[in-house]
Amino acid sequence: MKRVLYLSMMVAALFMMASCSSSSSDSPSKALNGYVDELKAGNYEKFVEGIAFKDGLSDEEIQSGKAMWVGLLQDKGAKEFEKRGGLKGIEIISEEISEDGNSAVVTFKQMFGDGTETEDTQNMVKKDGKWLMDVNK
Repeated sequence: MKRVLYLSMMVAALFMMASCSSSSSDSPSKALNGYVDELKAGNYEKFVEGIAFKDGLSDEEIQSGKAMWVGLLQDKGAKEFEKRGGLKGIEIISEEISEDGNSAVVTFKQMFGDGTETEDTQNMVKKDGKWLMDVNK
């Protein structure tokens, strides 16, 4: 009887954990995957929404920065992807979240249409409960 009770409590706990895990911004890796999906689709504006800008910038400075990133992606990024047969996707290799839970490093592999692959890392930062790409080096 104790085993049945224990087993049913474990199953209930698993269902609760599964129902509580939700949006793509719950982890740095899921957030990065979502941003890359936007990049693959050519939705540069939505991709840029995933960039964390420095604290203290005015709204005007942030909008200017976003416009600069969109222009850069449309001009240079699209050409580079085209040369490589398009960006097919990424594969997450590892995710290291800091002790305070507000920053992370995601190591990933990019796969291109011409069969080439590159490995890279992306720093991520959590702002207002959402994981964003930290491009401030």
